[in-house]
Amino acid sequence: MVREVTIKRVLIGRLSEGSDLLNSIKDIVKEYNIKGGWINILGSLKKVNVGYYDREHGKYISKESKGFYELVSCMGNISWKDGEPIIHIHMAVSSKDGDNLLGHVLEGNIVDATVEYMIIEFNEMLERVYDESTRLNLLNVS
Repeated sequence: MVREVTIKRVLIGRLSEGSDLLNSIKDIVKEYNIKGGWINILGSLKKVNVGYYDREHGKYISKESKGFYELVSCMGNISWKDGEPIIHIHMAVSSKDGDNLLGHVLEGNIVDATVEYMIIEFNEMLERVYDESTRLNLLNVS
């Protein structure tokens, strides 16, 4: 399945210390009326909360940690379901001791010094539809 879209604009910004990463991006998406897009993020976090999807039980299992973490890679997409933005991003973070956490970004990732982001907005709405077999809201590319 493939869907072709075009780029409308690119937004570049930063989040301040103490911000919740996921909720802040959701707020930006709402404020700028972004209906679909791609997002890249980097920076640092003082609290990390990533999830791993347990398909058997149809829910995310979270892993949390506190301390200084470099946000070395974070990317994903922006879509909508039932009038609310869905920010589907995965990240990799690393501590000063070399401990790494990877996974689906959940609420509760708190910005340390700063987080920088780039949103590539598409000209079209991206939506998600519930899939019974996976129990996930999958990206509709038809």
